[in-house]
Amino acid sequence: MEVSKAQFQLLRKQGGFIAIEFMFAIIAFVTLCTIGANMLARYQDSQNYQIAAQQHQTVANAAAKYLKDNFSAVVAVATPTVPAQITTTMLRNTNYLPGGFGDTNAFGQRFLVLARSPAANQLESIVLTTGGETIDEIGTREIAENLGGAGGFIPTTNTSIVQGVRGGWQIALSNYGMNPGVGHNASALFLQDGTLVNDYLYRNAVAGHPEVNTMNTSINVNGNNLNGVNATNTTTLNATTVNTNVENATTTNTTGETTTGGWFRTTGDTGWYSQKWGGGWYMSDPTWLRAYADKSIYTGGQVQAGTLASVGRTTVGEYLQINGIASLGGGCASNG
Repeated sequence: MEVSKAQFQLLRKQGGFIAIEFMFAIIAFVTLCTIGANMLARYQDSQNYQIAAQQHQTVANAAAKYLKDNFSAVVAVATPTVPAQITTTMLRNTNYLPGGFGDTNAFGQRFLVLARSPAANQLESIVLTTGGETIDEIGTREIAENLGGAGGFIPTTNTSIVQGVRGGWQIALSNYGMNPGVGHNASALFLQDGTLVNDYLYRNAVAGHPEVNTMNTSINVNGNNLNGVNATNTTTLNATTVNTNVENATTTNTTGETTTGGWFRTTGDTGWYSQKWGGGWYMSDPTWLRAYADKSIYTGGQVQAGTLASVGRTTVGEYLQINGIASLGGGCASNG
């Protein structure tokens, strides 16, 4: 079969179009594969960033509990520029981290807790990553975002600070005497955990934070004593709800009523005293119940006694009724 010159030219043009279409198809396929590979790589990176943030948060939570429970010991060694250092090994050994928890994050960076004392009885603490891979700033920003408001990173524009998420806060690394360089993250425990004062009752006062020494619920000392109490001040004291002893208290002040199902006992020559009127009841020997300051006793009821003696004049407002009987010429002891 013979092909004319015109037909040959037409077939040649059609073949050229097919080749061009095939070439574009190959380009489109390669482009889609590249985009897909980049998306997959980005997804894998994002997964690693999330895992790193979760690992960081676990250390931060453990560090916050450790610092609360060991506040006095840590604040005793920390200074404004030389912080106390708490490692993951220390947190594992004290059971604040699980025994199998690793020392590094998904990028081989180690965790280090730094706690400095900017003022007396105060701690300012961060969890910092050191060593390992250098994460690009897109990654450190994403890790910080996953940590929430307490998350931060070391920016490339100023490697001397840790910058909080979206510029929410920043701290100078010189305060902590350590700078791991760009590609690392930090979280601020003093933001995350309210200066570490939310859940625990502190043994020592923390300046500017009276809430650390305030109970928000009833306390049960499980049958133990409260010893060496100097003063107890309360608006209501109901002794029926106190299941322990308070020993060696020098003063107990209450603005409400005080009740007990047992005795109110004094151990010396004292008793009940009216602060307002300066009188009361007390005993200073085994025989007499005495009115303090020689106060008078007033009642609209009866005063009953086995015998009644008066060292001074005795007066009555009506009649003196004698219920005894004396026979004429009989005896009447005693004389008088």
